[in-house]
Amino acid sequence: IAFQLAVFALIATSSVLVISVPLVFASPDGWSN
Repeated sequence: IAFQLAVFALIATSSVLVISVPLVFASPDGWSN
């Protein structure tokens, strides 16, 4: 169970980074007001 949670957490964090990074580079105004 712990292994599955670790894999799920890794996939979740990687997907969040993949989605957030392009948004940050596309609109840097939103982060640095």
